[in-house]
Amino acid sequence: MRAELLQQQQLKLSLTKELTQAIELLQYSTLELRSFLYEQSLENPFLEIRDNPRTERYKRLHKQEKKAMLENIGASSETLASYLSMQLSMAQLSPEQRRIMNYLIHSLDGDGYLRIGESEIASHLAVTVEAVQQAIRMLQSLEPAGVGARSLQECLYLQLVRLPNRNELAERIVSHHFSMFAEKAWKTLAKQLNVDIKDIQQVADLICTLQPRPGSHYARVESHFIAPDLIVERCDEGFCVLLNDEVFPQIIWNSSYEKKISREHDEQIEQFIKEKYQQFEWLVKSLEQRKQTLVNVMNKIVEKQAECFEKGFSALKPLTMREIAEALNIHESTVSRAVKNKFVQTPYGTVELRYFFSSAISLANASEDASAAQAKAFIKQLIEKENKSAPLSDQKLAELLYEKYKIVISRRTVAKYREQLNIPSSAKRKRY
Repeated sequence: MRAELLQQQQLKLSLTKELTQAIELLQYSTLELRSFLYEQSLENPFLEIRDNPRTERYKRLHKQEKKAMLENIGASSETLASYLSMQLSMAQLSPEQRRIMNYLIHSLDGDGYLRIGESEIASHLAVTVEAVQQAIRMLQSLEPAGVGARSLQECLYLQLVRLPNRNELAERIVSHHFSMFAEKAWKTLAKQLNVDIKDIQQVADLICTLQPRPGSHYARVESHFIAPDLIVERCDEGFCVLLNDEVFPQIIWNSSYEKKISREHDEQIEQFIKEKYQQFEWLVKSLEQRKQTLVNVMNKIVEKQAECFEKGFSALKPLTMREIAEALNIHESTVSRAVKNKFVQTPYGTVELRYFFSSAISLANASEDASAAQAKAFIKQLIEKENKSAPLSDQKLAELLYEKYKIVISRRTVAKYREQLNIPSSAKRKRY
């Protein structure tokens, strides 16, 4: 046995830092990508983030146009706490009453409900429970009607008793039979109250006009706008996929700063510039690769879902990420990362890229399958057109899907899709 020194050549994949970041860049949303690039600009003094073209266009707007844009921005709405405090400002209250009222007002949640118990409030403020109860009654007498309620039932009742034309039956049902009413056991309820079921339907219609969240109008809710990463438009060849350049951050190399510090002719500085430029080049390359991957994936989706873009989302076909990956000769995980948190603007609205991937459902006597999205769209259409006095059961919906569209799914699957669409059961959809 002897020791030998051998030289062997091997090929193997290694996950470098640059490759890891390239993978992360692909799955970043636009906001995450912008945040990442700003972090890179802090580490690399030569890297600058170019202004969004939308910002540049705004800078070139005429003063009158700017003013018009600013006028269209909604002013911040009044808070519920300030509105209630204003109503109390002229009331004759003792220092203790005002202290309790202020505590109650600032204890309301965003919907205007009081979620803290009376004894807990009394203990915290070192006052009697009777004083707290009196303050709660005062709070509930303020506008908007229903504020300060401890439950949905109390909220609705507080609004009913303040209607100009009070409905005795509605007040009675909400105060004493709310659970039965909410569960839509109306036939039993009609017998107990000795009224016609149509009267209960009228009560339901009245309650639908009330505000279950009286404080929501005063809550500060920020508007969220979705800027699509890609745009699909009709063109001579059919449909064209375009990048929405306005949402993609642009990076540039600061040549003037490079020239400024290069005057020192220091070897360490030159090495530093070289390293940072290599990082910049890699970043530019990774961003271009990210854009190209997104366009390639979207082009293939348009090709596979051509009928969907022609007729609308109801024509969506079954499609898996594996199919797209095989067509583009890339890994399935790359497709998954590419569609994650990305949006596309289509002729029928802006949707997430994941929307175009749907599981298959068997079609009777057909060579092709239907998609789950198609089934949901058809279920929604059938329910919209149903007779509200005799709504379609899940079993009947399953039968109609087979009769009209040759879609074979079970009653339980129909129920699952209906719940995903936030559509109540037939018993709760029925009108009398």
